[in-house]
Amino acid sequence: MPVAAPLALWVALAFCLQAITTRVADWFVMTDELLYERLAISVDRLGSPLPRVHGVLIPNVDQLYPLLLAIAYRHGLVPDALRTAHALNAWAMSSACIPAFLLARRLTGRLLPSLAVALATVCVPWIALASFLLTESVGYPAFLWAVLAIERAVAVPSRRGDAVALLGIALAILARTQFVVLGLVLPAAVLLVERRAAVARHRLLAWSYALIAAALVALLAAGRAASALGTYGATVGGDLLPSGLWRSLLDHVAMLALGLAILPVVVGVAWMLSAAARPDGREEQAFAAVALATLVLLALEVTVFDLRFGNGVARDRYLFYAAPLVLTAFVAALAGRRRLRASLLASALLVASGFAVARLPDYGGFDADAPASTLDGSLRAAAGSLAGARALLALATLLLAALVALGPSLRRRRALPLALAALALAALPAETADAFAALFGHGGPSGRPLTLAQGGVFDWVDRTVGPAASVTIVPYPQLAGEYWASVAYWWDLEFWNESVDRAAYEPHEFEGTPSTFPKLYLRFDPATGRANVSPSRYVAQSDAETRFRIAGIAVADTRNTLLIDADRPWRADWLTFGLYDDGWTRPGTTARVRVFAQPGQTRAVLRTLTLGVRAPFQPAPGGSVPLVTRRPFTVASDVEREEGVANGRDRVVERIAVCVPAHGFADVRISTPDHSPVYGDMRDQSSVGIGREAGVLLTEVALADEIGPRCRAAVRRGGRGARETAAARPSPRRAPASAGWRSAASRSPAAASP
Repeated sequence: MPVAAPLALWVALAFCLQAITTRVADWFVMTDELLYERLAISVDRLGSPLPRVHGVLIPNVDQLYPLLLAIAYRHGLVPDALRTAHALNAWAMSSACIPAFLLARRLTGRLLPSLAVALATVCVPWIALASFLLTESVGYPAFLWAVLAIERAVAVPSRRGDAVALLGIALAILARTQFVVLGLVLPAAVLLVERRAAVARHRLLAWSYALIAAALVALLAAGRAASALGTYGATVGGDLLPSGLWRSLLDHVAMLALGLAILPVVVGVAWMLSAAARPDGREEQAFAAVALATLVLLALEVTVFDLRFGNGVARDRYLFYAAPLVLTAFVAALAGRRRLRASLLASALLVASGFAVARLPDYGGFDADAPASTLDGSLRAAAGSLAGARALLALATLLLAALVALGPSLRRRRALPLALAALALAALPAETADAFAALFGHGGPSGRPLTLAQGGVFDWVDRTVGPAASVTIVPYPQLAGEYWASVAYWWDLEFWNESVDRAAYEPHEFEGTPSTFPKLYLRFDPATGRANVSPSRYVAQSDAETRFRIAGIAVADTRNTLLIDADRPWRADWLTFGLYDDGWTRPGTTARVRVFAQPGQTRAVLRTLTLGVRAPFQPAPGGSVPLVTRRPFTVASDVEREEGVANGRDRVVERIAVCVPAHGFADVRISTPDHSPVYGDMRDQSSVGIGREAGVLLTEVALADEIGPRCRAAVRRGGRGARETAAARPSPRRAPASAGWRSAASRSPAAASP
């Protein structure tokens, strides 16, 4: 068998694909890409293939891709690693052409048809997924190698073939947990071909599946069956045959057909049905059985998943793996002399029925879950409506099937089918080009152009402390009233910095990542400010944080985020009480900022607290939150009392002195007599849509580093009088509003001593 031809084709395709995928300089699918990046960094840092995120072992099975990705993250900063990763993706995903070639060669025995299948395997719209950090890059070739092993085991029964097939399935599952379905394809294909002789000819498989069944029974008895699927364990519970299954199944078939230019699916499925019913040799019988079992079981699996977890939307991203099998059957139909009549009619009716109920969603650009949908908008526009597009596609399907059926009655029998085949195979690269055009023609989900290099913008943490450092982020809303923009900010901070390897939260607040990302929950002693954990040397907190501030030296203040070299063990400079978790005062509640004494402080000293205050405002154009032009508030400490007026346009800055006793704390109180509607609590996606009543928003809580003179706490009342009294005492050295963190210079003896 000539090996040079498919290898040369792979190299050529990989270079072409690499030139495209390396143009992508940003993330596109969150939080999937963040997960696989974190897994890869863990493999590189710890030298272990086990899946760890934030230092915690997680139940993830899809570990093959992170192992490959770790190569890209061995050296340098994330922007450079991302470019290398996209190049690796191109080579890995395009390598699917080799097992596709071998499958076609086993079936047809011819070089040119096999090369055509190999070429078409890469020239499909789903190849655009190589532009992202997703398991598809290794899942595509791993799936086809497993199918090749299964087909060989079915066609030529042997212990060795069965063992290779089982290993191929295991490898595919390590690439994508979804491919556990191949564990059903193998016995189904064996039974279709061997029938009663299945056990006798495949004893190794019979014993292996008996052991697997026993293990599953034991896991079920222990209530741990779901754990075998790792992060996808939830998929085995609940309704496995949801309502609307058959309609949705037809929709999925239609999406696959549309992505493959219709004709290959119509003819390919017809050939599978005909070959399974009347095989012409063992190889045809084995391939037809394997291809049909794969197509049916994979389509059912994906349909059930989309109905249960995907709002019923057809996601061809999970189904396209079967495309090379359809293409192989299509080429086999053209290369052979099998007459397709009843099976062609059945196949055409199946695809036409799918188009008749297809949703054909117009995403207005590239959708990673449905790359084939990039044509939907054009089809709707051309047909004038969804119903028109459905009718157009269904009629086109029946017309193409009729033309293929008429081919043998013509004088030159094979001229028309071959012309149609050439047209269909030429349409695939055109669809692929359209998918890439949609990808690059719009900004990504981050709101930035995908081709815009992000080096030097988001990787500032790595550039400050180095990629090998350990940094904990504490997510908090960066933009008041803008939920997803705030969530994406912390995605960016973690994605673009290898050093960000932990995430800490107050329980159930601002958790922008799913359960696959272990959460570290912070708690503070209200009397001392001591934290329950000290996970890393560095911590990144928002400048706008109003819940607490970790004590330490700030080594950077970039993009409204403080990077703090934290005191160990961790403690809080200050804590707040009585606020909403995103900084708004509650109606009828006096909020408090508790300022703690520094370690080793032996006497009461004056400190300066800076507060940014703002009244309710409109967070976005057309928002329903009213803008308040005047809202009085009061700030009082154990030393002085200040009265101010906030508005919804500007931030009002108030500075107040507070006398902090040794080994203790002092509270500063913030209150307002008024309240009005504001946007929902930004702690999670569900709460942000529920309006609430609030008084004023604290946009900043900053404790100056400078230590004032000795003091004696005594509450002084009155606005102007309080200022005059405070001015008559020895005053602290007040810091500007931005000095809410301790700089390295502030640790000099002169600055630190009271």
